[in-house]
Amino acid sequence: MGSTDQRCLSRVERALLDDLLAHDFAGVEPLREQARNVLAGKGCDCGCGTINLTPQDRDAPRSTSSSPAEVEGRVLGADGVDIGGLLLFVRDGLLSSLEVYSYDEPLPLPEPRQVIWQNVPRRR
Repeated sequence: MGSTDQRCLSRVERALLDDLLAHDFAGVEPLREQARNVLAGKGCDCGCGTINLTPQDRDAPRSTSSSPAEVEGRVLGADGVDIGGLLLFVRDGLLSSLEVYSYDEPLPLPEPRQVIWQNVPRRR
């Protein structure tokens, strides 16, 4: 992806990233710092809401977080049933992408009220 594809996070993207990073998990502090100045770009061509993340502070501390991060979101449909989820990927200690996955058709980026966050310990 070229730098011309990068833009400021939308209101929904910012809210979802901030909600995820509000949870405590190993390596979250550097990710919170990186998120203060991060750009987004299209992450997938399938029609889902996945976004690539590019921190802009070259001196930001690197995270020791696993990838995907130890907090993930469950996306609920209008009927309250799980329809997909959100995963935060970290590459070389830096925010890399917020992936949206679904159990059926590609899922757009959900509204924050549709997401239930949960800690999911990962092996390191």
